[in-house]
Amino acid sequence: MIQLTVSVKDIAELLYGSGSITSTKNLMTRAQEGTDIHKYWQNLYLEEDKKEVFCQLIHERNDLSLTISGRIDGVLNRDNEIIIEEIKSTHIDFDQLEIDTVPAHMAQARIYAYIYSLTNSLKKIKVWLTYIDVESQKPKQFEKSFTFKQLETYFLKTINRYLDWQEVIANHENSRQKSIVGLEFPFPEYRLNQREMMAYIYRNILNHGKLYLEAPTGIGKTIASLFAGLKAINKPRQKIFYSTAKNDGKKVVLDTVALLEENGLIAKSIEITAKDSMCFLDKRDCDPEVCKYANGYYNRVFKTIEDVYNNETLLTKEKIKTYAKKHTVCPFELSLDLSNYADIIICDYNYIFDPMAHLIRYFEDNAYSPILLIDEAHNMVDRSRKMYSASLTEEMFIKALETSHYLKPDPSYEISQILEVFGAAKITLMEVDFIRKDEVNPTLLLFLRKLAIKLDKIFTDETAKFEKQELTEFYFEVSRFLRINEFFNDDFVYVLEKYDGELTISINCLNASYFINQTIDNYAEAATFFSATLSPMFYYKSLITANLGEDISLVSDFSQNNLLLLAVDDISTRYKDRDQSIDKIIQSTKALVNGKKGNYIIFFPSYEYLKKLEGILLDEIENVNFISQKRNMFFKERNDIISLFSDESEVSQVFLFVMGGIFGESIDLIGDMLSGVLIVGVGLPAIAPFNNILKAHYDITFDNGFDYAYTYPGINKVIQAVGRVIRTKTDRGVAILLDDRFTSRKYLRLYPKFWSHLTVCNDMEELGKMIKDFWSDEIEEAN
Repeated sequence: MIQLTVSVKDIAELLYGSGSITSTKNLMTRAQEGTDIHKYWQNLYLEEDKKEVFCQLIHERNDLSLTISGRIDGVLNRDNEIIIEEIKSTHIDFDQLEIDTVPAHMAQARIYAYIYSLTNSLKKIKVWLTYIDVESQKPKQFEKSFTFKQLETYFLKTINRYLDWQEVIANHENSRQKSIVGLEFPFPEYRLNQREMMAYIYRNILNHGKLYLEAPTGIGKTIASLFAGLKAINKPRQKIFYSTAKNDGKKVVLDTVALLEENGLIAKSIEITAKDSMCFLDKRDCDPEVCKYANGYYNRVFKTIEDVYNNETLLTKEKIKTYAKKHTVCPFELSLDLSNYADIIICDYNYIFDPMAHLIRYFEDNAYSPILLIDEAHNMVDRSRKMYSASLTEEMFIKALETSHYLKPDPSYEISQILEVFGAAKITLMEVDFIRKDEVNPTLLLFLRKLAIKLDKIFTDETAKFEKQELTEFYFEVSRFLRINEFFNDDFVYVLEKYDGELTISINCLNASYFINQTIDNYAEAATFFSATLSPMFYYKSLITANLGEDISLVSDFSQNNLLLLAVDDISTRYKDRDQSIDKIIQSTKALVNGKKGNYIIFFPSYEYLKKLEGILLDEIENVNFISQKRNMFFKERNDIISLFSDESEVSQVFLFVMGGIFGESIDLIGDMLSGVLIVGVGLPAIAPFNNILKAHYDITFDNGFDYAYTYPGINKVIQAVGRVIRTKTDRGVAILLDDRFTSRKYLRLYPKFWSHLTVCNDMEELGKMIKDFWSDEIEEAN
């Protein structure tokens, strides 16, 4: 017997869902308003009335045992007649509101009425569906009386339809489990430590733990983690969240799932991508009057889900868009709803950990306990801080004020008061560009809350005519700021900043590890964080999960002889010394390209440094094509540059990239696609006010502020950059580290074990000879 649990509300919304997507449907003001309205109305109850009455029913059919539960808003007794009351907050004009405007609301009330009548042996009962206007707090009530027989007929029709769907899912999961039991590793042999990696992950899942795995390039992390995760699935509705920071990483996972399917895996897998990349419109606008895919979405979505589920297994972005077009539904929202029935969900970190973007059904409602596989986990330190940060600019409120007088209710007073807060901040910043404070301005919060309530009313008025998309983005930022403020503690700062004439007020998170831990402990089965670069391990553990969890570092079977690793340590690349570093960069570049015709990358610590050398290199080195990374490159521009690595060129190509940027990791340049890299500097983040705030905070927290704020993030970028050279066992290449700090004791302790053969060479002639000899050895081995 398969045991399933579901809420009354979930059944009602799945089967009787209706209406359109609104771009503000998940914002925090709605949830808080609902809670406040419920409390307000329930406080008017008589003393003998009951509120928040828990009800539960177990219904069995064939091999399914379904536990249905929920909380009835009110159980009342009027003139010896029992009444079930369902309370809903609303902004809808009462003239537009009828009993069947939202069918799921009455469906929810009727199911509650059936369960309560069955439990208490009632032959008849009354239902009140009570809508409370958020602004006026006035009610509109719909009343209906039912016999027990009427409710039973309705319930059985509803629950049988629901169980028909659940049996389809159960049949799939039965096939899935059989396929997992029989699933064999899809390669004839394991790579060094690959089997050990799978064992660590498998045990961590069974122990409901947290695990950090540093697994070098070439060990086969994606197949190892997915295979172990699948083998650990042991109960209905269990899911794997495979999360990665880059689109390239998602493609690798999708390809790996396809490979497993070819080898017998039966599973439903889905790729979740950003809303803008899924949208059919030229410019995203979720207003139902503008977007036909948002209009009436909930009337059509369940049939769409059934169609997809019965016909597909591996749901890429392209397949989801095909079905969305066929059924005229929003492809992004469809991907979220389809994930409810997927076994493997491939997505960005924010769908798990971001308090505004995470998938509520998994990370708030406790409906599932997903297995978390977090790839490229070194990105989680910076990303987690950003997830719990929020910013407001003066410009966004000035623009909002220009159109606010045309809105009803008019929010111009609240916006004007917020602009006064910005005005006071401007005076404070007359002589400085950056100020930190330990608490958020209470006046700002007061008027942001009032503004959010008015904006919510504006968006709910379906008769209103205004440019919704631009205002939606403004509303989202206001709501995000209020939401992030709820988490504010000693790990946060309130910041006033002036940059290029733009005034910004921010709440910045300095350490999000407490919140990441909460997500894992409260909602996940287990979490594994893995990457090729998690050194030093204590840095990542302390800033991701507050130093909680096991950690393992595995070694690769790549030969050190395939990487010529050199340090030029008689030159400084510190900001003040950069002019003196130019000649060594030129000579080191010449040594690389003279050693062998090929593709090379010079990684710089900043765009400014890159631009300083760009023209000089072009003048000083002949018969070489130089290709430079630009700021804010579009996806196509990035792909065009990556494609150049595959092109046959008559001369060497030297790419000038920024360390830690879009070309610094997650690109596989295999074989002759890349022959070497020159790393200019130790990758320190820019000495800047916010980084100094991090330093001061980490001095207090870890007694090691500079390393936590600067050294460790920098060395990770260096290791990632060097990692571009050797991607497979047969790859060969050169890496030059150029800076005097690279051979200091502090840095030598931070390097991977694979770098133990690092050799110092400051003589440029000798450097060129070593590189030529390295490539000559390759030719001799080939012969």
